[in-house]
Amino acid sequence: MSVLTTNRGGTTVDLELNLGRLLDRNPQLQIPRDEYNINVTSNEGDRLSGDELAAEYGTFPGAGHPAHLYFHLPLCNYICHFCNYVKRLVPRGKEDGALRLWSELLIEESRRYLDRYDWMPHARIESFYIGGGTAALLLNNPDFIKPLVKHARENYDLADGIEFNIEGNPENFQRHHLETARELGFNRFSLGVQSLQDEVNDFTKRRHSAAQSIEAVENLLATGCPFNVDMMFGLPYQTPESVRRDMEILTGLGVPTITIYRLRNADREEMGIGNRAVWNNPAVRERLISEGRFPDLESTYAMRQEAVEVLLEQGYYPSPCGWWSRPGTYEGGNIPQTSKNKWEHYNTMIAYGPGAYGWLTGDQEEFLQTHNITDISKYVSFMQNNEGLPLSFGRRLSGHKAIGTALGFNFKANQPIVLDRYRERFGADLLEMEPFASAFAELLERGLIEEVADGAALKPTLDGEALHEEIIFHYFHQRIGLSDAPVCRR
Repeated sequence: MSVLTTNRGGTTVDLELNLGRLLDRNPQLQIPRDEYNINVTSNEGDRLSGDELAAEYGTFPGAGHPAHLYFHLPLCNYICHFCNYVKRLVPRGKEDGALRLWSELLIEESRRYLDRYDWMPHARIESFYIGGGTAALLLNNPDFIKPLVKHARENYDLADGIEFNIEGNPENFQRHHLETARELGFNRFSLGVQSLQDEVNDFTKRRHSAAQSIEAVENLLATGCPFNVDMMFGLPYQTPESVRRDMEILTGLGVPTITIYRLRNADREEMGIGNRAVWNNPAVRERLISEGRFPDLESTYAMRQEAVEVLLEQGYYPSPCGWWSRPGTYEGGNIPQTSKNKWEHYNTMIAYGPGAYGWLTGDQEEFLQTHNITDISKYVSFMQNNEGLPLSFGRRLSGHKAIGTALGFNFKANQPIVLDRYRERFGADLLEMEPFASAFAELLERGLIEEVADGAALKPTLDGEALHEEIIFHYFHQRIGLSDAPVCRR
């Protein structure tokens, strides 16, 4: 059965669970498997040099405004063959030295910004995240994570009740790791599992078993803190039945949030937000395709259908898109605070580390995207031999590009797109002015978005959530962001 009748807010709706059929009804959103490379971050806008971007930091009015603070640790014990994040292997036998170096480099980069920009210590940090790589490697030795946390607490204006996040793999979340994390104030976690099939993880070069994953889930449940388990579909050796079984196990354990993402097989390095994955190598990819390793699209779509059936049956609902949570997991729309800051409200994101990217937004009509040096060796060399900022480039987003990007993040959050917010900030009437009105009319007609709050806001439907990345790219980045219609003015 590909159509499920479900009830949301007292209203019965029919949900198309099969992505293939949903895309057949929306052919403008079709993207081939090996070109599926969508990111909500804009790839448009006026490009700025690192020096130009550094100057823009100096005039940004960020004091007193909410922000998200991110540190990127680019170290891993193993390299997953699908991974296109910025990372490198921990030197064997030299883990302590590598962790010490990166703790010091991240603190030093942060210090350089704090010394240069008066507004930085006064931005209101509402969420904090250490990602990677494998950020939770820092928990292996408290001597390396304690200085980083101490630096953040002493130098930034951390909001009361701040969400403190760290991500890792099953082997990084043993009980003693979590005791250290809780002592330091971490209150939310992200666990990368991807699959509970050992043959899937073996093929992708992940070095943990299903048993280790379940043990880590149980350890995290014992903390009483919210956490997400990251899962993928479309990987070699997965089947619709195996994906369903994974979801049944995780929901049965009571995992608070389960993220489900389709395998991306395209190269994101050129966007300045990642490194090339092993499977991005054309020769490797073509060999795997010729061997029939990757599931076909029909099977991939069926995997998502099975996953979503289980999640809906168990009362989970997505917010943000792709993040399925049990009711009551989070306050204020059942969405993590990090996602509220980064996506729903598109608050400023201060990002440190190689390949880290963020944005300066405040309450302005135009935004600045910030991109650090992506090459890890070049980042280290720069930090050790220069006193400047390791910025690679930036993007200035204004007019329709700024509005389209804000809409894309708002849609990604799967939270109401409040019409007054866009009228007041940009002078944009989304239902009356072009290029917005025709785009939203089409989304409404196709059942991909719906009116909520008595018409005061718009929100993705579950069908819209299923196609959120395609919708963001086609409607918000392209149709709105690249429109040559006159720019609205208040």
